[in-house]
Amino acid sequence: MECRHLLAPAAAAGLLLVAAARVRAEDAGAPRVLHVAGGDFPALVMVVPGEHAAYGLDAMPGCDRIRARRIDELAPGWRARVARVELDCEDTLADDERETLTAVSARAELHADRVQFAGQPVTEVRLMDSQRWGDHQYVLAVPFATAGPAIRRFVEDRCLARTLADETPAAACTMLQADDGYYLPAGDAGGIWIHADSEDAGRTLYVEAWAD
Repeated sequence: MECRHLLAPAAAAGLLLVAAARVRAEDAGAPRVLHVAGGDFPALVMVVPGEHAAYGLDAMPGCDRIRARRIDELAPGWRARVARVELDCEDTLADDERETLTAVSARAELHADRVQFAGQPVTEVRLMDSQRWGDHQYVLAVPFATAGPAIRRFVEDRCLARTLADETPAAACTMLQADDGYYLPAGDAGGIWIHADSEDAGRTLYVEAWAD
């Protein structure tokens, strides 16, 4: 019995040493690959508290209250994988000129070989939002001819896994052929797109977007 009591702390100490070694490796710049799956984009911007923040949430802050997050302000899984964050913000009017819109465009450049989507390397994260639309993207450093089919299979497989218990028809998870890629509707307001990056034929975009 005494031997068992002695071995338990030793085993726990060993596990702590292993965990500490992993943390040191991450801090040393050798993190493991982060596998993203869609719907898990990092928060790249933050709202600076306003004068009346203590009395409730400010649902529509302007650009003067929005800033890019520092690397140390990102979620722990992203801190060692983001090289820098850039922000562009514009206060404008909606098309009907009756509502003020704050259009935010944030971009995170990633360290090479640290993030993958469906087995493909991700080089950027792009988040574009306003009160009336949102467009979130993973930029893959692979041409569409290679990345497109792999991402399509991944999206369809995840969709089927989520809907199997609800007995949703399999056709609801089949991505549609679009002019320049694939599209999967998600309700009446948006969906998922996969297509080549119009700015660089060597890259592919995975896009989740919605609009009023």
